[in-house]
Amino acid sequence: MTTTVPDESTAIDLTTQVDELAGRLLEAGVGALELFTIAIGDALGLYRAVGESPSSTAAELAERLSLDLRYVTEWCDQQAIAGLLLASSDPRRFTLAPGVTEVLVDPLSPAYLAPVARFPGCVGDVLPALIDGFRTGAGVPYADYGPAAVAAQAAINRPSFVHALAQEWVPAIPGLEARLQDTSRPAVVADIGCGAGWATIALAAAYPAISAYGFDADAASIEQARANAAEAGAGDRLRFELVDGAPPVDGIDVAFFFECLHDMAHPTDVLRQLRASLADDGCVIVMDERAADDFTAPGDLIERYLASSSVTWCLPQSRTDADSEALGTLLRPATMTRIAADAGYASCEIVAIEHPVWRFYRLER
Repeated sequence: MTTTVPDESTAIDLTTQVDELAGRLLEAGVGALELFTIAIGDALGLYRAVGESPSSTAAELAERLSLDLRYVTEWCDQQAIAGLLLASSDPRRFTLAPGVTEVLVDPLSPAYLAPVARFPGCVGDVLPALIDGFRTGAGVPYADYGPAAVAAQAAINRPSFVHALAQEWVPAIPGLEARLQDTSRPAVVADIGCGAGWATIALAAAYPAISAYGFDADAASIEQARANAAEAGAGDRLRFELVDGAPPVDGIDVAFFFECLHDMAHPTDVLRQLRASLADDGCVIVMDERAADDFTAPGDLIERYLASSSVTWCLPQSRTDADSEALGTLLRPATMTRIAADAGYASCEIVAIEHPVWRFYRLER
C-alpha cells in the first residue's frame, strides 16, 4: 500500500480552506444571532422608537415602551456593536445608523427586510418535525410554522406589490395592462396562493374595473387578507376564499401565481384544472424564483438563499401529500416549461422583466 504525503503547498492550501470555512460558519452563526436581536427590536418597536427621537438613552426607550431597562440596555449596546445603532458617550445616546429606516422600519420601503429576521424562529419551531421528515419523508404543514410565518411572508413581498406590480411588471407583459384596463369587458382576475392579499389589493387599486379574487389553502392567510382588504377600503370589492387547488371560478381572464407555485404539492394538477377555468383568451402569469438555469455549485448568494429555503421551508411544506411533486424552491426554467406542457398549455414564455430574485412566466392556453 502506498501512502501519499501531501507536500508543503498542499498543507498550506488545506489550512487556508479550513480557516475560510471556519470563518464563514462563525460569521453565519453571528448573523443568525443578530437576526434574532433584529426580530426582538422589530417586534417591540425599538427601531421605530429610536427613529422617532433625535437620540435616546436606553432608559428613555425602556420608559417609552414600558420595557425592562436591563434588557433594553443590553439590546442597545449590542445593536451599536453590530453597527445598526450609532452611540454617543457619557451619557450613551443612540440613533439609527444610515439605512436602518429603509431596511428595518418602513414596511413599504423597497429595501424592507425586517421580516427576514423572523424566519429562523419559524424554522426553529418545526426543526424536530423537519429532522423527522428526513427519516420518514413526511412534510411539515405551513400552519405548523406559526402565525409569525404568515406575517413575515406577507410583509417581505408587500413593498414589491405596492411599488412594482402595477407600475413595472404588468406593463412589461404585452397586452396585459390593456386587458386589465378594459372597462367595456371587465377582466376576471384570480390571485392563486394569495397569502395576506397584498397583490390582490394592489391589482384592484390600480385597475378598478377588474373583478378580483384571492385564493389560498391557508386559513390564517385568508383571514388576514380579508382584514387587510377591509383596512384598505376594498373589502366590498374583493373576495378571498379558502381553496386548496384551482379556483372555483370560470371565465378567468388572468390568473397570477406570486411566488407560490413551487410550494404546492400538485402544481401540475392545479395548472391543468385552472386551464379549464380560463377564458378563451385567458392567460396565466407565474412569478417564481430566479434560480440558475442549471445546477451550479458552489452557487452565488441568491442561489444559496433559495437552496437553504428549499430545505427548511418550501420543500417540507409541499410534501404534506404523500404523492407530492416536491418541486422545491429551485424552480428552474426547464422544470417550469415541463409542468406547463404537462398541464396542457400551448406555450410557456419567460417575460422580459429583470429582477434579482424572481423570474416571470406567461402561460397561454
